[in-house]
Amino acid sequence: MEIAGRVFIVTGGASGLGEGTARMLAAAGAKVVVADVQADKGQALAQELGGAFVKCDVTQEADGQAAVAQAASMGKLM
Repeated sequence: MEIAGRVFIVTGGASGLGEGTARMLAAAGAKVVVADVQADKGQALAQELGGAFVKCDVTQEADGQAAVAQAASMGKLM
């Protein structure tokens, strides 16, 4: 799978497995949207990775739509 230059949304991306996934994707050249309820950690990680942060509770449809909108603004979604 080609990762470089693609846009990925990582839910739960501010810590744990999500953070590890976001770091791996960014290291491979992806544009990463960190979607999480932990705003401070998520914003810091997104800034470090050169990505974007969206406060997202995956049980809320509007939050999911905001994450997708942010990702779409960063490039073509596959």
